[in-house]
Amino acid sequence: MPDRLRDPGPRPAVLVHRHPAAPAPALRQVRAGVEEEGVPTDVVDVPGPAGAPAPDAPALAAAAAADSPLGVGIGLDAAGAAAVHHRTLPGDRPVTTAPAGAPPPEWRRIGRVAARVVKHLPLG
Repeated sequence: MPDRLRDPGPRPAVLVHRHPAAPAPALRQVRAGVEEEGVPTDVVDVPGPAGAPAPDAPALAAAAAADSPLGVGIGLDAAGAAAVHHRTLPGDRPVTTAPAGAPPPEWRRIGRVAARVVKHLPLG
C-alpha cells in the first residue's frame, strides 16, 4: 500500500479568468450565479502581456474554457464585461456576454448560464 495518495488533479469547476482590475462585485455575482446552480468555480487572475492591450471578456472566457476540467469558462475583463465560453465553440463565438457596466443581476445570469451549460440544461 502506498504511503501517500495520488493527487487527483484539478477539481471539476467552471474556471473564471479575470483581469485583476475587474470589478469585485462582478466577480462575486458571477460566482454566486454559478454556485446557485451547484457547480463550483475556480478563479485565475490573467493580467495579459506587458505593454499589450488587456484581453477582452470573450478572449478570457475562451482561454478559461480551454483550461477548465469541465470545458466551460467565464471571462471578466478590466471594464467589467463578462462572457461564457465552451471549449468546443469557435474562439469568437461565446455562449453569452454581458457588457461593461452591466447591473448585478446580469453578472449573476452569466454565472447561471455557465453552470447550466455544464449541466446540459436549458439556458433560459
